[in-house]
Amino acid sequence: MNRVLTCFCVCASAIGVAVALPAQEDGANGAAATDAAMDGIDPALVKAAAPKPAAKHFHSLVRLARADANVLVKLPKQQDFKSAVEGKYYPNGSVFRVSGDAAATAEFEFGKDSVLKTFGDVEFGTREVEYGAQTRTVTLARGNITVSLPLTLPTGMFSVAYPGFTVKDMAGESRHEFVPSGDGCEVVVHVITGMLALDGAHYSVARMNAADKIRIRSTGDALFTSLRGEAGDYKVSLAKGDTTYRDPITGAVSNQVNHLDYSLTPQCAIKIFRKRSQVGGRMVVSVMTFDASGDMRNRYTFAEGAANVNFGEEVVRIQDISFKTKSDKKGAAKGDGGKEAGKTEDGESSGDAGSGESGSGESDSGAAFGDNS
Repeated sequence: MNRVLTCFCVCASAIGVAVALPAQEDGANGAAATDAAMDGIDPALVKAAAPKPAAKHFHSLVRLARADANVLVKLPKQQDFKSAVEGKYYPNGSVFRVSGDAAATAEFEFGKDSVLKTFGDVEFGTREVEYGAQTRTVTLARGNITVSLPLTLPTGMFSVAYPGFTVKDMAGESRHEFVPSGDGCEVVVHVITGMLALDGAHYSVARMNAADKIRIRSTGDALFTSLRGEAGDYKVSLAKGDTTYRDPITGAVSNQVNHLDYSLTPQCAIKIFRKRSQVGGRMVVSVMTFDASGDMRNRYTFAEGAANVNFGEEVVRIQDISFKTKSDKKGAAKGDGGKEAGKTEDGESSGDAGSGESGSGESDSGAAFGDNS
């Protein structure tokens, strides 16, 4: 009798363990399904409605997937570069140097469908992230790279950082060309597919789409930045400094940050000059915009955080203004069937030599003024 009871208890315990293990694997979903079964609800419906774990977009480490060139790596907190091994994973915070001719390439895998490809001589690093973090940032020091990401990648997940600005909210494929110079650097960002955004000092681009291209040049001291449109049409938001605003109801006074949205099309340019004020130490910023023909369209200056130092203007070209002269009025009068051909609007005779010379002289003067502009 005791043997029968012992066998029965062992079998019951085994069945209980077999039932408990799936419940532990399912965690809260298993508990919810059990409660639902007790309430008479189909457990399958509860499991289907349970929230799914967040998708993992990147690997925990960076993998050197393929290399036709020589690749060196410097691990975090190390001083020397060592040869990188194809197929091996490296921690975030590592710095990579790729050397070879223009045809030599190397591919670094950040995720299943997230790949960075280098061309020729390239140096870039990866920023350290907290364990479990899903964002990745590449710091490009020189060379040409192509970043291929899923088109459905959420915003804020992948960025490429440069001196003075950051390319962020990337999705799809984009090409980045970084050429250091003696006094700074020049960067060309080209969106091939998908989209991205730019965030720099005193300027930003909310979105660049496929085929958009921009060239950014900046000095090493960050006191000058120029942006030039290479392809496409996108809005650049330029800081215009603070202005004082008084609420008409409450009378509360506050500072508001103003922006100028400028369309950067091919050959259009933006120039930003910065200088630290000797009195007070504020940064003083001067901005100028130019259209495709090289004519200035906007110019203004402001001091950061000082609403009382903020002035500027929109430059209007003379040829954009329509001048009305007496000769124009005479032509309009001749074309009006309700008036006599020999009369002006004022009823004066056009046969008056003095009036004719005066009208001709003003017309020539206006035309010459427009040509000189």
